[in-house]
Amino acid sequence: MSLALPLDLCTAVHVGALMIWFGALSLQRILGVVQPNAARRDLRVAAAVALASGLLWPLLQTGVVMDDARAALEPQLVLQLLTQTSFGRTWLVRQVIVLLALLVAFAPLLETGRALYFLVASALASVALLGHAAGATGTLGTVQRLTLALHLLAAGAWLGALPRLWMLTERLQASDLAPVLRRFSPYGMVLVVIVVATGALSAWMRLGAIEPLFASSYGQILLAKVGLVALMGVAALNNRNRLTPALERPDLLAQGAARRGLRHSIGAETALGLAVVLVAALLGSAEAPH
Repeated sequence: MSLALPLDLCTAVHVGALMIWFGALSLQRILGVVQPNAARRDLRVAAAVALASGLLWPLLQTGVVMDDARAALEPQLVLQLLTQTSFGRTWLVRQVIVLLALLVAFAPLLETGRALYFLVASALASVALLGHAAGATGTLGTVQRLTLALHLLAAGAWLGALPRLWMLTERLQASDLAPVLRRFSPYGMVLVVIVVATGALSAWMRLGAIEPLFASSYGQILLAKVGLVALMGVAALNNRNRLTPALERPDLLAQGAARRGLRHSIGAETALGLAVVLVAALLGSAEAPH
């Protein structure tokens, strides 16, 4: 039995949890969106999921490297992976960061502070050190890793904010919800531009041409990711140009319809975002054509 797919799923869960955590913290630090106590509990769950999936990661990685699922249950082989490979050493440092972030998240005076924000950002950005970009050498390799790190942070700030915005569409009155969405709109658009630009640059550095997009499985997975991101962009534009302005109308029926529309639209956008994370994990394990 191959552990490649379970490894991809584990990676997606780990990165997705970090993105939700980072996106919610970004909403508060950058846009001043205060998180209710229930939301803070949800973030602690996301933190625990990030830690647990991170612990599972090297076990599955060992099984994939050894091409034997039973190797994932061999402590000696897992220990060799952790101590004798760059992946293992990087994983150990990252896991310490995630653990520290989890501990800080349970400290009432620190759970929304700069220290936690820096730790979560570091954990998310450093995923770039565990994939294909980690194996690239020289200046090009450095550029690849920095580009991917920026891509992860921008995607996390955008995609990770969506579940919190979805919750706010239910909890806030229209008069309070509209200003939040107005502040998020230009912020979100900047993030989308960064995600698209860094994603395109990363793809170009790996593919080097247009033809492999259509002639390889890697290119087809990449096109699927692009399509999902495009659908998210359409939903975001609909929220910005049609539904958010409707919240500010004096007609209460129009406000109610807009809130329901936003809840459905942001929910769909969140689902698409989760699909993007999964496809990105599949992309990370796929071999780019040479």
